[in-house]
Amino acid sequence: MRQSTLDTSCSKRSSERVKISLLVPTLFRPGYLSRCLSALANQTVLPDEVLVGVRADDRESNEIVKQFAGRLPVYGVTAKGVGVIGSMNSCLEAARGCLVGFLDDDVELPPVWLEIMSHHLQRRANVVGVGGRDLLQDHPEMRMAEALTGDVGRFCWFGRISGNHHRGGGQPREVDLLRGSNCLYDGDFLRSVGFETGLRGDGAQVHWELALALQARRRQKRLFYDPGVKVLHHVAPRKDDDEIHRGRFSYRATVNLAYNETFVVLKHGCGPFRATALIWQVLVGTHGCPGIGWLIRGALRRKPPTVSKLRATIEGRSLAFLTIAKSIPKEK
Repeated sequence: MRQSTLDTSCSKRSSERVKISLLVPTLFRPGYLSRCLSALANQTVLPDEVLVGVRADDRESNEIVKQFAGRLPVYGVTAKGVGVIGSMNSCLEAARGCLVGFLDDDVELPPVWLEIMSHHLQRRANVVGVGGRDLLQDHPEMRMAEALTGDVGRFCWFGRISGNHHRGGGQPREVDLLRGSNCLYDGDFLRSVGFETGLRGDGAQVHWELALALQARRRQKRLFYDPGVKVLHHVAPRKDDDEIHRGRFSYRATVNLAYNETFVVLKHGCGPFRATALIWQVLVGTHGCPGIGWLIRGALRRKPPTVSKLRATIEGRSLAFLTIAKSIPKEK
């Protein structure tokens, strides 16, 4: 593992430029990784270190890291543990920056990304994380026709959690939730909470961003979203069975998705939102994990969710409740 000499004792509010570490987990996608690192090499403000989480048997990705060694302070970190969480935690352990960012290996940053993100983060005392607009490239014609919205990354009091980071409009603003494809965080906050290791999944481990967001909220901190900073997200194929965000159904991945969402809300949620979010999951749900509301909507449109999707959703949420219940200490 690469031993860094960067000093982590500095404050992100220092008058001097703080050290920045960027973490890039990858898995057998050398072409995407090469494009990602090339965009990093063209930043107007270069990171002090780029740590690429690479599995021991992923020789092609290791070769890409070596190819960029002359253009970037880039280092391969042997990814240990399960999935993307294991990879990111391995990189976080090696990171020495005061600001720590993480990127999907299939994103392509604009040249000003790091300059603008670090500026946002350092000038807002109550903000611990920042991110840009995630321009999905999976269905270009459909994406171009989508209307912009101001409803991005919000925790509504009645329990709904909005995403929409790919079509956010308006001015840069504080939000409740950031998309994990491109983020920059305060290093002290990130190291204090880490990445949630209790999530299900062998690869993507969906909803780890929600765990970070709820932990920031519990500490009365905020996140910041700048829709003017547009990041190309090329939506690479995944190397596990979690293809639900690629337009395909997988029973196991849907169980994991429902489990992770409920588990994170139960473990990290606080105040009334902890209850209302759970009620929303059951009464409304989402397209990926439907509740009663999606059943009614589907029936009216004569496109009800499949029985398999409903069973997987119920199974995942039930398993999350059981996991949390078992973790509660019993009175003697």
